[in-house]
Amino acid sequence: MEKELYQVVAYIALRNKDGSPMISVPLYVKVTELNKNGMTDAQESVMHRISEIMIKQYDKQISEYIASLKSE
Repeated sequence: MEKELYQVVAYIALRNKDGSPMISVPLYVKVTELNKNGMTDAQESVMHRISEIMIKQYDKQISEYIASLKSE
């Protein structure tokens, strides 16, 4: 029997009256196959998009830090 694969796509949670989240529950989708890197194509795509955003943010923070050092 072939092992079924699932991927978390979101978490849902109800909120308490004060707005704080209650226990969250993951939502899954069934995955049909993994690519050569051991991920689904969707996982790999998301990983690349997040990495790109993080690199831009870190580059901005480093540039601002270097500029602050030069101005001192």
